[in-house]
Amino acid sequence: MRLSSVFATALAVTLVAFPDRVPAATALEPFETVHGWAVERRVDGPGAPSCRMTHTAQDAAGETAGAVIVARGGRFLTLLLADRDWDFASGERLSVPLVLDGKPLGTNPVWTGDGQVLRAALPATYLPDLLAARSVSLRVAEADATFAIPDIAAAYIALERCEAASAKPPAVAVEPALPSPARMASYTVGLAVERVLQDCDVAAQESDRAAVRARMATLRPEMIPYEAAIRHEITKSRGFSCPTADKEQAFQEAMRRFIAMSPDDLAAAIDIQSQPEVVTPVKKP
Repeated sequence: MRLSSVFATALAVTLVAFPDRVPAATALEPFETVHGWAVERRVDGPGAPSCRMTHTAQDAAGETAGAVIVARGGRFLTLLLADRDWDFASGERLSVPLVLDGKPLGTNPVWTGDGQVLRAALPATYLPDLLAARSVSLRVAEADATFAIPDIAAAYIALERCEAASAKPPAVAVEPALPSPARMASYTVGLAVERVLQDCDVAAQESDRAAVRARMATLRPEMIPYEAAIRHEITKSRGFSCPTADKEQAFQEAMRRFIAMSPDDLAAAIDIQSQPEVVTPVKKP
């Protein structure tokens, strides 16, 4: 089986294994964009939540640093917060206060962690305060993680419109929005290259670093719903360590290919490299 197919299968299994995870829907279509919030509708069959709203934050380099996802379900509101600096064990549970504009709200919700993600089911009574806030914060590991939620009230109205529209079956079947195996494989390579450049003492010209950031910027928007699962699979299968001196050349080649090759070409090169070498037996005279 080819490497890209193995990765795609592992990712799909990860998403299916956690049906209550808000980003896990594999068939979503854009519904509306309101003041930086992307409202999407689930079209892969019955089940809640049917719609969700997402607001992402970028750092100074234009890279995604965090995300806020909101969805409704019965008497509860699902709130998901993602921060690229977090690293929670799958299923880890925390009791952390929800802080809106610097003020703790109600009793401490129970948050469930998974990689870079924390999610909680909040009672509907929290909704008025949440819609009136401009930021939400959590104190994790003795440090505050703050997420901006500008114009959340307007986005929530669009979310309600989305749910009303979702009650009617779509006239045209929508293909699943899961990225292609080649693009996921390329993004996985990019995540590894990106982290080495960030955390390790390796030789890299600024032009190469800029090219890596540019390529990741083209891939990241479609990968946001799956990034936590991708990083979890990387950590579970290979972990992370800086390349040793004898691996420096291999890293430079991986970076060069990620910059220069299209996702399809890079995936094909990975497949070829992963195939076992065929040794032809030599007959003795």
